[in-house]
Amino acid sequence: MPCVSYLANGFCHEASGKDKRFGMSELRFFNPLPTSATVTMTVYYADRDPEDLPPLTIAGHQDPLLVFPHASYGAGDYRKFFANCGPWGMRFVSDTPVLADHIFSAGIQGPPGNVKYAGGVCDMLIQPRLSRLWYFADLIRIIHKDIAQTASGPFPYHEFEWYHILNPNEKRATVRLVFYRWDGKEECREFAVPGQRVLMFDNYDWYKQTIGGGARFVSDLPVLVESERMIHGLEGLDEWGAHIHCPRPGTPAPLQWNEEGAEA
Repeated sequence: MPCVSYLANGFCHEASGKDKRFGMSELRFFNPLPTSATVTMTVYYADRDPEDLPPLTIAGHQDPLLVFPHASYGAGDYRKFFANCGPWGMRFVSDTPVLADHIFSAGIQGPPGNVKYAGGVCDMLIQPRLSRLWYFADLIRIIHKDIAQTASGPFPYHEFEWYHILNPNEKRATVRLVFYRWDGKEECREFAVPGQRVLMFDNYDWYKQTIGGGARFVSDLPVLVESERMIHGLEGLDEWGAHIHCPRPGTPAPLQWNEEGAEA
């Protein structure tokens, strides 16, 4: 039986005057078995039809590295699929189990002379399945009120988040975000993700003050939702841009807990 996995949070882009976002990816595969494995990959984009990459054969116990949008190391040239493609996700089908680690560097370019906190990277394993229900324990937008005090503290920056929804189904998916705020209020936002597309959004402009809480994404079709925490300067995005702070993989339903000792 083939093994199927997914990722949603790809983003390949060169910063420009109109769109200062940048992004590149590395995919590190590992074949844990002594026999070779063949992996086929389908790339999903935000604004065009999916593309099938050339099949990748991984020898036993080997770990090839693919670099997007640049040429990969010894495994072909993928630039035509990823150069300035923007948001992307992927479906992996392999004839034996393989692991794939998505190493993702992205952000918003600031002034060339100010590279403070540059080089942020997140690291997530590909997900083994889709779900109609995804949970995030900490959706947040941090805006420090006292800039002078914060600038001398341990975290002299604001924080916001990028989100990515992969819908590999042929039909459009309607995805509802339910935000359970710290102050006890609930908010709902709804997103339409066309069939075989990726939707990428952020919460930079959602709030003018610090707010956080738990989140649940509810979809009428199985999808994948992933996220990254971003940081940017106290004076705004033009100070030194924005860079990845940490990855934020979601938890799909059903929630499963280790109940050992629960009756004790």
